[in-house]
Amino acid sequence: MKSVAFTVFAALTLTPGLAWTQTPTPPPGAYEMDLSHASLNFRINHLGLSRYTARFTRMRGALTFDPARPEAQTVTAVIEAKSLQTNFPDPAKLDFDAKVQQEFLDADKFPNITFKSTKVELTGPRAAKVYGDLTLHGVTRPVTLEATYNGGYPAGGFDPMGSRIGFSAHGVIRRSEFGITYGLPAPGTTMGVGDEIDVAIEAEFTQPGPKR
Repeated sequence: MKSVAFTVFAALTLTPGLAWTQTPTPPPGAYEMDLSHASLNFRINHLGLSRYTARFTRMRGALTFDPARPEAQTVTAVIEAKSLQTNFPDPAKLDFDAKVQQEFLDADKFPNITFKSTKVELTGPRAAKVYGDLTLHGVTRPVTLEATYNGGYPAGGFDPMGSRIGFSAHGVIRRSEFGITYGLPAPGTTMGVGDEIDVAIEAEFTQPGPKR
């Protein structure tokens, strides 16, 4: 039994595209992000004491899905800067979310954060590096996301939205590279808000099924 399991595992590992085409396979084509099943969280060092966690709550995304050629897939996303949300406990006393949106993101001047993929490089049966251009705070720079395809299914079943696919992604950026320097610690200290931002994305995308 162990040898059979190992053989199956090895076959999947050595054939990266196979996991993208296992039946039932979602059809290729254009998919839109399902915001009710998507999240974009980020963590940043605070005073060297914790990794403060916050999120964006309004975004949209489009993905061109091709299970036969996953390296040919593309994805774009637009995040609203003013949808940044923290866990500040008393917004009646201080609108901390708006304070962060302006001091760090200058959200009135730069209302959108955008990502556009430029290349997909398979790294495993369900894993890939997604290279792309991130525009943040009016600055565009290349970034890399480590993405995992979590699976999906075609239309025709219980899901009223049609075909559905899901991905997880993770990446790290330095905010100073985008001109966001507010609150950075002095060199050699941790007294401030860190430079590295750890980003975690969970997203499902849907494609309407054929009309009946």
